[in-house]
Amino acid sequence: MKNTLIKPLIVLLCLALICSAQGFPYAKAEDKAPLYVRVYLFDPCGGCASADAGCRECEVIMAVLNRLMGLLAAELADGRVDIRMRNLLYEPVQKEHQTYLRAFGQEDTPKSLTPTYVLGEPGWGDILHGEEQEDLLPEAIARVIARMPADAAWRREPREGQEFISPRSDPLTDIQPEDSLILYFYKDFCPYCKDLEVLFDALPEYVYLADGTKSRVRFVSLEKQIPRQMKVVQRYYDKLFVHPDRQFVPMVVIGNRALFLGAEIIPGLLQALIDGEGLKTDRAPLAALSN
Repeated sequence: MKNTLIKPLIVLLCLALICSAQGFPYAKAEDKAPLYVRVYLFDPCGGCASADAGCRECEVIMAVLNRLMGLLAAELADGRVDIRMRNLLYEPVQKEHQTYLRAFGQEDTPKSLTPTYVLGEPGWGDILHGEEQEDLLPEAIARVIARMPADAAWRREPREGQEFISPRSDPLTDIQPEDSLILYFYKDFCPYCKDLEVLFDALPEYVYLADGTKSRVRFVSLEKQIPRQMKVVQRYYDKLFVHPDRQFVPMVVIGNRALFLGAEIIPGLLQALIDGEGLKTDRAPLAALSN
């Protein structure tokens, strides 16, 4: 009897020692991630880009960063904010900057209005322009943190050569039963998703169905790396019996059809719209995103 009790006790003792040494793995699971403040500006230094000189401090970037560290000292000290400096000298950063402007509906902002301060992500974040708005940052950051979703830590930094994408998405509150609904599953830096941007941007506002009736086209994008949205995506996978080998991106759901990759989406999407499949797209799983 004693031997049967000793082994479980030893296992529990080992687990207790591991947790005390490393910290209980779930202790901070409910803590909010810091708010990313991305600062886009042009610094002609370019770091170590010069071949005939050693690396020197990027004066423009450092001047702005030092100001922000003073202005946001309290937020930085308690871990509420994480500042990311992004140099518009480089083409990938320029594309990333333009994508954020487009996602926030500010693509017409003059290039002279830099730095650009991007607080968080589209949908719940905010964006400010120019040094004259710098003093407004603490108040704007407080507002954004107050509405920042609990799962907002999903956005990762791009790898070399990757471009951040933010596809269009119509409001969930503006989807009617007579609308033709398209669902799009994607990931933020997916190159195959990037290739489909032109197709989705060219979708018509209305489509004439095979029986001659007119239906408004609604397009909803779901990011698989956001836990709340991924749960909804999984419900569609289950409902449509999508094989695990096909549960990747890009994917379009229209009616009872799950179109995977450009080879299926490009030739199949418009035909599915005309066939009236968009009227059959199940709206029920999307209700979880409205709560």
